[in-house]
Amino acid sequence: MSLIPRLIVFMRSTPARAPVRKKCMSIVIRNGKPQTSESLCNSCYWAHIQRGFAESDEVILCAFLRPARLVPFKVSQCTDYEDKRIPTRKDMEDIAWIIRTKDVNRQVGFTNDAEPEPEEDELEIVPSE
Repeated sequence: MSLIPRLIVFMRSTPARAPVRKKCMSIVIRNGKPQTSESLCNSCYWAHIQRGFAESDEVILCAFLRPARLVPFKVSQCTDYEDKRIPTRKDMEDIAWIIRTKDVNRQVGFTNDAEPEPEEDELEIVPSE
């Protein structure tokens, strides 16, 4: 027998099928790493980054320990990472407001709703004549 008669016999013995419908499915990957992610060094306080005009012209040095070390790859996790976008405690203390009260024993800030303090300086609304 040749190849063609076998193919015809095979097609005759196969029952007719409805067209296959492709279904979209979602895949969940846990603890996976994104392929195109930004390096932590771009937002790290300790990083010294030099960029050229081409995308490949980039040198990243980590200055956490002296002398600064060359980082030849994109970093996804670092034990010494310090985000330079978040203010430090000293920065927060520098911009904090100092609240002074007349009474030394009076509590400043948020109060407990269970114990409302009596209002000492209540305003009285008087209609004008």
